[in-house]
Order: sequence, then C-alpha cells, then structure tokens
Amino acid sequence: MKTISKFMSIALVASSTLFAGGPFVAAPEPDVEPVEPAVAEIPQPSAPEPAPEPQRSSTIKPYFGGGLGSSSATVKSQAKVCGGCEYDKINQTTSKQSDKILNWGGSDSATNGMILAGVEVNDYLAVEGRITKGISDYEIKDHKPISYSNAAVYLKPQAKFENFTVYGLVGYGISSIDFMGKNTKASGLQYGAGGSYDITDQLAAFADYTQLMGSSKKISDASTLSSISSVNVGVIYKP
Repeated sequence: MKTISKFMSIALVASSTLFAGGPFVAAPEPDVEPVEPAVAEIPQPSAPEPAPEPQRSSTIKPYFGGGLGSSSATVKSQAKVCGGCEYDKINQTTSKQSDKILNWGGSDSATNGMILAGVEVNDYLAVEGRITKGISDYEIKDHKPISYSNAAVYLKPQAKFENFTVYGLVGYGISSIDFMGKNTKASGLQYGAGGSYDITDQLAAFADYTQLMGSSKKISDASTLSSISSVNVGVIYKP
C-alpha cells in the first residue's frame, strides 16, 4: 500500500512539471556544409581566326610545245678593192690609183621551226629550253644563202591572269650560221617576251618575240651578221 502511494506521488509531480512548462531541450541539428550559390559562366567571344594566305603552287610542272616563226637577219659587207694602175707612155712611168672601199648588204626574212620544253617552278617562274632551226635560208641581195639554227635556255618570269599569262624570256644561247661553206658559232645573251592563252587545262596557244642574236658576228672575210630576231606562234602541252 505504501508502494502504490509513493508511485502515485511521483507521477503527480511529473505531470505537474510537464504541464507547467518545464525546461525544453531542442534536438540537435545535423552538421551541413554551406553551399555557395552556382554562378553560370558566360562564354567569352573568341578572337577571329586570321584569313588563310593565298596558296602558291610549288609543284614542278613540265610542259612541251612547238611552233613556227618568221625570223629576220641583217648582213653588212665591206671590202677593200684596188683602184688599178695607169702607165704614162710619154714619161714611161706607172702610177697606182688609191684603193676603194666597197660596201653592200641588206636584210631578209626566213621561216623557222621551233621546239621547246620547260618546267614551271611555281606560278611566277619557269625554266625553258628552245631549239630553233631555219626552214628556209636568208636570201640577201648580192650574198649567197645563209642558213641558221639556235639553241638556248631561258629563265621565264611570268604573271597569270585567269586563262591568260604574260611572260619574259632571258637567258643564254648558241647560234650556228652556215655561209659560203663556212660554219660560224656565236653565243651570248638572248631575250624576249610574249603571252599565252589556256585553251584547256592541258593546251595553250602562245605568241612571242625573241632576240636570238643581238651582237655582230663576222661570218666571212667581208661579211658581218649583225642581228637575228624572230616572231613565233605555237602551242604548249601540259601533261
């Protein structure tokens, strides 16, 4: 009986404390790491890429061709001839007349054929070899026929404009002249200029002028060949 009374007293005190607003202990909160707010990255504009430089062709391209031309030669001749002698019958003496200088010469045209072969180093330069041979002879007044051939190697600077190309020629050549059974060789600077037009990717037509022999060369005791120039037309094949 005493035990029951003691239990009831404890329960009554606890109830009074609970309903009278006793001390309250909050439940502990879990530890949480602070999170920074996410910031969206704004993409920065990239610098514009530089425009590509124009590509220059560096592949060596061979080509071949040939044509016909009209060449012109000029010959000057000079000889010293004796003036003759006279005999004075009365005084029985002989007198000699002064020697005379005789000049003659002229120019003539002839047809020549030409073959060529070359390589394009790039769009601005080629190297070209040519062989030119007279089909007909130069028939210059008061001279026997003169035949002619030439071999030369040229540097060929060029500029291309769509289908049209202009070019120069400068190089070294050797000329062979046959006159009165004698062969004479002449060598030196040769030059020229011209243009070509691309008919297709592989075929082009060209026309040019070349100075094949610009310095005088003595071809006999009396005669000197002063110059030879040629105008040519033909075709070029690019494989």
